Amino acid sequence: MKNQIIIHAKGKQTRIALLEDGDLAQLFIESEENKRTVGNIYLAEVHKVMSGIRAAFIDMGTPKDAFLHFSDAGDHLKEYVQMLNGRNAIRKNVRDELSKINFDKISNYQKQTWAGRILNPGQRLLVQIVKEPIGSKGPRVSTDITIAGRFLVLIPMGEYIAVSRKINNYKERRRLKGIVGSMLPDGFGVIVRTVATGQDEKAIEDDMRNVLKKWEQILGRLEDAKPPALLYQDLNMTESLIRDLFAKQYDRVLIDDPEMYKDLKSYVSQIAPQMIPNVELYKGREHIFDFMKIAKDVDSIFSPRVRMPSGGYLIFEQTEAMYVVDVNSGPYAAKEKQEDNSLKTNLEAAREVAKQLRLRDIGGIIVVDFIDLKSGKNRKKIYDELKKEFKKDQAKTNVIGMSDFGLVQITRQRIRPSVVNSVSKVCPMCGGSGNVVTQNTIVADLDAWLSKFKSNTSYKSVDIYINPYLKAYLDKGWVSIRMKWMLKYFVKINLIAEESISLNEYKVTLAGSDIDITDAVMRDEPIDELVASSDARLHELDSGKPKRENLDYYDKDEDSSKRNGLPPRPGSQKAEQTRGDSKSKYYKSDS
Repeated sequence: MKNQIIIHAKGKQTRIALLEDGDLAQLFIESEENKRTVGNIYLAEVHKVMSGIRAAFIDMGTPKDAFLHFSDAGDHLKEYVQMLNGRNAIRKNVRDELSKINFDKISNYQKQTWAGRILNPGQRLLVQIVKEPIGSKGPRVSTDITIAGRFLVLIPMGEYIAVSRKINNYKERRRLKGIVGSMLPDGFGVIVRTVATGQDEKAIEDDMRNVLKKWEQILGRLEDAKPPALLYQDLNMTESLIRDLFAKQYDRVLIDDPEMYKDLKSYVSQIAPQMIPNVELYKGREHIFDFMKIAKDVDSIFSPRVRMPSGGYLIFEQTEAMYVVDVNSGPYAAKEKQEDNSLKTNLEAAREVAKQLRLRDIGGIIVVDFIDLKSGKNRKKIYDELKKEFKKDQAKTNVIGMSDFGLVQITRQRIRPSVVNSVSKVCPMCGGSGNVVTQNTIVADLDAWLSKFKSNTSYKSVDIYINPYLKAYLDKGWVSIRMKWMLKYFVKINLIAEESISLNEYKVTLAGSDIDITDAVMRDEPIDELVASSDARLHELDSGKPKRENLDYYDKDEDSSKRNGLPPRPGSQKAEQTRGDSKSKYYKSDS
C-alpha cells in the first residue's frame, strides 16, 4: 500500500502519521491541551473595533481575544448582526446608506470599510475559527460561517453553488452542479468538494441532509445561548483527517488502540462504507511507529539538527520573526570539485528542507542559508528543486530564488502552531533565550529599579512578579533581601511567583492593579499618566456597550418571513412540526 494513515493512540497523546510511498510525510499530535479548534462556531461578543488596522477583537471566552480582520467579515455581516442583536444594533445613518449599496458591485476594500461601520463593541456575533491561536496571538475568526460535510460545504445565506477547481472534467462539474442545485434549499449556498467526484446522487443527498441538520442544531442552541458560548464543535483532528483524506489519497488506516478502532470504523461506515475493510487494528507488541519503520523520522522532528544521507546536516533555529535553516556540508567539504559537491549537498538539502517544513508544520517566513554557489545555473537548479518538492505540500508556499549570498526566502501558509511548538512551552528559566543571568545580576537590576521608583514617584506599594526560584531566594532568611529593600526604600513590596516569567525577567505593577509600570519607571515616565490612561480605557469599554432598551428582540414563534427572509429558527411552529424527522426542516426533497 502506497499511502497510509498510522495512528498511535495509546496514552495521553494521539499521534497521527501520514505515510506517502512508505515515507513519513506529516505528523499531527492531539492531546487535552492541544485540541483542534478550526471549524468551531461560537456565539461571541465584539470587544473592540480597530478601524485603523481594519480589524475587530472578539471575546470568545478564550485566553486571548480572537482576531477578526474585516476581510473575513463576509458579505452577510449586516444580516447576522441584525439577526442576533436586533435591527437597531446598526446605527440608523449606516442602515440608510447600506440600503442603497449593492454589495455584489463594490470592491473588497469598500466591503471592509462597511464592516468597520457595522460592527460596534457589545454586539453579539456568530464567528468561526479559521486559524488556531499561535504564540501570543489569539485565534483568527470569520463571520463567513461554513459547515463542512464529506462531499459538501454548506454556506448559510450564501445563495450560490461553487464547484472545486480541482475537478477538471467539465461533464462531471456540470453533473454535480445539477444534482446539488436540485436539492439546495433557498437561503443557502454550497461548495462541492473535490472528493465528491464520481459520487452518486444518494451519497450527495445524504451529505446535504447531514450538513443542513447541523445548521439547524446550531440555530437551536442559539435560542438560549449567551456569549461567549460554543455552538458547534467540528470533528477532532483524527476524524477530520479521515474525512478529508481517507478513500481519496490514502488507502489504509492502521490503529493501535481498540477503542479508537471501533469509533473510527463506525465513523467510516457512515462516510465511506466501502473502505471499512481498510481500517485495521494493530495488535503487535512492538511500537506501531517502529513496526512501520518511521520512529527515527518522528524523532528527527523534535531535534534542531537533521542529518542527511550524504553526511551533511541541517540546523533549524526559530527567532521571533522567522525560522532560519543552516545547511552544512559535512564530509563533502574535504573533497575536490567544490562547486559540484556543494551543488549535490544543496540539492539534497532542498529536498530535506521541503520535507522537514511539512513534517514540522512550520509556517510564516523561512530563510535557508545554502552553501555558496558561484554558477547562476546551479542556483537556479536549487530553486527548481524546491519548487518541485513543495508541489507535494498542501499548504500554500512561495519561494524566492537564491541570492548571491546563498540565501533562499520561503513563505509557507500557517494555520496552526508547528508540531514542536504545539507540544512544548518556553523554558521558565531562560525565557527561550538559552542563557540565564546570575542571581546577583537580577537582584542588582531589581535594586536599581526600586531606587528609581522611590526617587520618581510618591506611590508606596508595588507587586513584583518574578520566577518562583527567585522569589524563594529573595524571601530566604529572617532578614530577607525583600525585607532589606522595604526598610531601605520605605516601600511595601509584595513578591508574586509567576512560572511563565523567566529568571532573566521581572514585571512590576502598582499594588492590587494590573497596570504594568516596569518600563515607565526605567524611562522616567510619570506613572500618573498610565493610571489615567487605564481608567479611560475602562470607561470606553463600558460606554461602548449598547443598552438593552436600544435593541429589538424577536419572539421565538415569530414567523420567519418577518426576519429579513432568513431561514426559520428552531422553536418556530414549522420547526416543531419537523422535530421528530431525521432530516433537516430546510430540506426540499420528499424522498
